[in-house]
Amino acid sequence: MTNDEGKRENNDWTRQAIAVRKRSTAETRDLAFVVIGKEFKNLAFYFVVLAAPFFLIDALFFALFVFGGPSDIAKTCDDVSIFWQICFVYAVIALETAFVGSLATRYLGVWLFESERKIGRREIVASWLERLPQLFYYLVLTRPFRRGTFYAETILLERTPFRKKAGRYSTAERVRSFRRGVAFEPNFWPALAATAGYLTIGSLGPTLIATEEVWITAFHWAIFPAFLFGLRFYVVVLDFLRYINYRIAAEGWDLDLAFKVERAKLAVDEGRWRDGGKGALSLTLTLGEEKKGVADAQTGETGEI
Repeated sequence: MTNDEGKRENNDWTRQAIAVRKRSTAETRDLAFVVIGKEFKNLAFYFVVLAAPFFLIDALFFALFVFGGPSDIAKTCDDVSIFWQICFVYAVIALETAFVGSLATRYLGVWLFESERKIGRREIVASWLERLPQLFYYLVLTRPFRRGTFYAETILLERTPFRKKAGRYSTAERVRSFRRGVAFEPNFWPALAATAGYLTIGSLGPTLIATEEVWITAFHWAIFPAFLFGLRFYVVVLDFLRYINYRIAAEGWDLDLAFKVERAKLAVDEGRWRDGGKGALSLTLTLGEEKKGVADAQTGETGEI
């Protein structure tokens, strides 16, 4: 291999942060832990930016309208009503997950193909703000009334328009198309994990804090909601990987990427781009589209997971 070929290999823009291929359910769940471990600092930052204000609003709402004051919680703590209150808390936080995790989802979309360069926070926030009207409409205003999943991935990564345009699905149409695919696997484990966490933390807490009433209040107002937000942090990453799996299984997206890779390599070999990998095609997850133009790629090598 010549020096020029070696430089080109080291600067190969096609080296994704993770290998784009079909994975089993168990492998996808394991991979979510690996991705969080590799990118915890960045993912936690983008998640907390939205999760923190939602957590504070939720805690206040639960304190005022769901559980009531300390004496109210103590009275209902052994009653069946506490079960339904916990179910309501879980449902509220579950509905918020897609919007709360949307910044982290946008980061994952860029990181998937561009992990060899430093990804600026302004870049992520600016592209997220550009899609905020759709995110707010689908994931906040109308979320309780909508079926389907992958709204955040569709809006942020495929950049679907609000209304149908020539040759492009609207966001609502695109999400409806997922129902005809393989996107929906039984996914009851977050609820089971929440139940296990509630029982475990709830039973250990009183042994650590002398005043049981203080513990009960703190647990229901803050500790259990915080546990659920932490659980949902993992779900955001898992949903992103499930979205990738869906597009590979139902749409052959990995084959589409392979053809794009080969076309880009041929373009380099034919001398249409500058030598040494200095120019690179900037891929997006947009359905059937390539982002036209040339972006500067930094030198570096990224391994696959």
